[in-house]
Amino acid sequence: MTARLVLLCLCAGLLVACTTPPPASQTPAGFASYEGTQKPQAINAERVVYQVRQLDNKPRADLAFWRVAMKEHLLKSGYVLVAEGETGDAARPGYFIETSAPRGSADYMYLVAIVVQDQHITVIESAGELAAYKAQREQIFATLKVPATPTR
Repeated sequence: MTARLVLLCLCAGLLVACTTPPPASQTPAGFASYEGTQKPQAINAERVVYQVRQLDNKPRADLAFWRVAMKEHLLKSGYVLVAEGETGDAARPGYFIETSAPRGSADYMYLVAIVVQDQHITVIESAGELAAYKAQREQIFATLKVPATPTR
């Protein structure tokens, strides 16, 4: 009887595993995910990188605080503001900032988007050479649930 119950549980588990759709990917179209990384990371053929990570909300603060803190940190670090705006939706509001900076003989774009929820902050980052990043911008912004024409 016990063996039959174990077999039944295994079969039910396999049935659920086979019929449950995988979680939705946050990787932009045209990007390939890295294998074996702890956080979702991806890159495209033009070497534009993309990653999602989750941090503890420490010190515990709301989106308004982290918005100001992130923007001030980037601008004081020498990045130049290109665009900023709201992301997400009413249930998961967020903020993004796009900056640029020279690196060697080329200019690079750097996007950081955050969503603050209780004890965690989801951070989405993307960066690449200016022309390559701009060519992928629409696909990147599609993962943020925001139009690719932000406010400044």
